[in-house]
Amino acid sequence: MKLLEIDERTEDTFFRCLHDEVPADPRVMAMRRAWRAEYQPKGHRGKVLIDDAGRVVGLTNYIPVEHSPYEGENLMAILCMWIHGYEHLVGNQQSKGYGRFMLGEIEADARRSGCDGLAVWAKDYAAWNPVSFYEHMGFVRVEQNGMDVLAWKPFNDRAREPRFLPKHAAADPPDDDGRVQLRSVSNGWCGGGCQQCMMARDATAGIEDKVRLVEIYAHEKGDMRRRGESIDMLYVDGKPFRPDGPPASAEELRQTLIQRFERRPG
Repeated sequence: MKLLEIDERTEDTFFRCLHDEVPADPRVMAMRRAWRAEYQPKGHRGKVLIDDAGRVVGLTNYIPVEHSPYEGENLMAILCMWIHGYEHLVGNQQSKGYGRFMLGEIEADARRSGCDGLAVWAKDYAAWNPVSFYEHMGFVRVEQNGMDVLAWKPFNDRAREPRFLPKHAAADPPDDDGRVQLRSVSNGWCGGGCQQCMMARDATAGIEDKVRLVEIYAHEKGDMRRRGESIDMLYVDGKPFRPDGPPASAEELRQTLIQRFERRPG
């Protein structure tokens, strides 16, 4: 097996998060390609895991922490790791040692690059990117916000712990004009986050008299700090919408917004 930088043959699968069974949304693909074009020169690695049969069975995003959604210095930040876990296409490839191999390759790359350690954002549940996997591989929890966990693995005594960006009230909130406010925050690197951004557009189309959509593209570190946002999120009147799932459809979001508007006094 090999962990390889994406190329013309594999980038479509990468940008679709291995979901080759469904048509790609060209809007999502454009967002992801634009982010990649900007951050590849800053050290972003977009890689796919190829098994011995030549099939794509996993992917990973990682980048120097200085350009990541975390605070830190001279660390390599893992944005995501995913081994194909679906029954369709190549089938469920988890629990075959692929994740261990991929993480080892990332660590080797970080050490060659002169980094002092690795940082990773994970979840405190088993369904997706569980922190327990990283703990089994020698990582230690640094900080936790709800189900979100920041963990790290230092390589030497110079390494300094990473931190989540501090959350605070969003900057520049729109005026209350009687409509429900849907705030869509996207960082551009995550396929699911870009899909969420487009879902917000689709959900609010035609009901602009009831809902005000505010889109925030927060991918620069300075903008993340100012806004207190570092991950993709939807907010309905200032409250997170399904922050830990399950994912909503555009129609479900649309109905939630309409019902909220109809419950408003007056």
